[in-house]
Amino acid sequence: MISAIAPAKINLAFYSGPRRPDGYHEVVSVYQALDLFEKVSVETALEWIVEVTGATLAESARIPTDKTNLVVKAALALAEHAGILNPQPMRLVIEKRVPAAAGVAGGSADAAASLLALNRAWGLDLSRDELSVIASKVGADVPFSLLGGTALGVGIGTELFPLAPFPESYVLLIFSTPGLATADVFSEFDRLLPHGDMKDASQVTQQYETAPASIVGINSLERAAFSLRADLAGIASRVPGQRAYLSGSGPTLYLLSQDRLEIETWAREFSSLGQETLITKTSLAGAELKN
Repeated sequence: MISAIAPAKINLAFYSGPRRPDGYHEVVSVYQALDLFEKVSVETALEWIVEVTGATLAESARIPTDKTNLVVKAALALAEHAGILNPQPMRLVIEKRVPAAAGVAGGSADAAASLLALNRAWGLDLSRDELSVIASKVGADVPFSLLGGTALGVGIGTELFPLAPFPESYVLLIFSTPGLATADVFSEFDRLLPHGDMKDASQVTQQYETAPASIVGINSLERAAFSLRADLAGIASRVPGQRAYLSGSGPTLYLLSQDRLEIETWAREFSSLGQETLITKTSLAGAELKN
């Protein structure tokens, strides 16, 4: 089998404009990769097979194992780009570390890893730039899962501009159920903020370059996510003197600290309240082949 890994992410900042006529939203996002990797292994098969192992949160049951999974969509997009009319069916084994519908790009990381693994398995030798073009057709977060590090995303999030690395930090992820579908959160955002909540990309970049910590936690989708999951506001404020931030469309919340002991203390607080947590770090890495 040929394997590849790709990182999950948080959004340090996320702004969205109103819904466009084509159904998409213009966004300005500061993406941050995590030291938390999804792994996808591929081998030839008689038919398309998707197997999922790993994540235990209840929402993992929602992960499709048919052709609607993003790994198969990525494979078919790769074949189309390469001019392969009848691509070889593959068995794709996903080793998940983050739950579905969580707002940390677990599915996008799966797709990015599958593109890298299949590029090798099919002997295509496509460049990272070519793979990124394909990735943008699969999902808005997939190109970033290929790139990793810290980056500004514009357009629908697929146009990426690397930024100076965010100061290395420990990250506490706070998971909860039920998950939130991105489409549902954007629909609620459109209802609550029909004119959007956008900020100029150059302003966000300048603010980040001047004081990276000052942009952390800004998220246009927070109001919509909290509207759909009324309990999230309470969860976000569980630690006295701290407020957890929403990643992407949620419902995952996160806290940052350069102090591991502080992060562990916060994790115990949330765990005592029945929340599933995971401690990780920021990362400079993107997708890569793995032995």
